[in-house]
Amino acid sequence: MEGHIGRYVIAVILLVGATVAIHAAGSFGLLRLMAARRPRTTKFTYHRGIFALAFIVVLLLLVHLAETVVWALYYAAKGCFPDIVTSIVFSMETYSTVGYGDILLRGNWRLLSGVEALTGVLMISWSTALLLRVVTWVNARMLDRWGLTIPD
Repeated sequence: MEGHIGRYVIAVILLVGATVAIHAAGSFGLLRLMAARRPRTTKFTYHRGIFALAFIVVLLLLVHLAETVVWALYYAAKGCFPDIVTSIVFSMETYSTVGYGDILLRGNWRLLSGVEALTGVLMISWSTALLLRVVTWVNARMLDRWGLTIPD
């Protein structure tokens, strides 16, 4: 990567762009799925609420996994790590900002890990906002079903 800052910038733009595109497609897909699957009756049950939340969390985790795999495939293609498993583990640790430090990029490749971490924080925040919206929606349905209100 040394001496190729232009290639590095292009790689960063493509990786971040792919991550955002995957996240947008996943998020909007989840919203469309929820809208299509909303209860058609007034009986919104406790079990339906729990299932909806668990389903959304699992799907969001799959979206994040897909995003980390994109970064890992780039690391593997550039020979940053000896195998794809190491690339995936590094990417997941970096994206989630866990950063154990047991696997490290070398040389100028280290700059890429900071960008992946920042991108991961933004995507996780986006998922948090979506999940909060779903939790609020489920809670409102449950309170309504139970005839309860939360005081202002």
